[in-house]
Amino acid sequence: MNYSFKSKKDWFYINLQEDKYKSLENFTNYGWTAYKVQEIIDGVDKSRTNSFNNAYKWANEDVYVLSFEHGVFFTDLLAERAGQKSEKQDLDLTHDEFINFLKDFKKFIEQNS
Repeated sequence: MNYSFKSKKDWFYINLQEDKYKSLENFTNYGWTAYKVQEIIDGVDKSRTNSFNNAYKWANEDVYVLSFEHGVFFTDLLAERAGQKSEKQDLDLTHDEFINFLKDFKKFIEQNS
């Protein structure tokens, strides 16, 4: 997965090179802090062995994240609002893939806040 970050004022932008990961661009938002990202990292990490009923859930207005024993699943809420309904999740990652992405994002926020 190839990605880059940029910032402008309080906004943090995420750019993905591969279309299959585009749902992660919906994390682009203002007001991100390293603490907020760490909370997501911790939630995902603790959910590695959770059943679906005890999944870790996080969302903003553009993306919904569900993490449990089978991985991390993303629903693109922005696409849904545009009428693009999907039969399944828009993206699925392993816990480690998503946590590594978030660690890189957190580091970028720390360096650019």
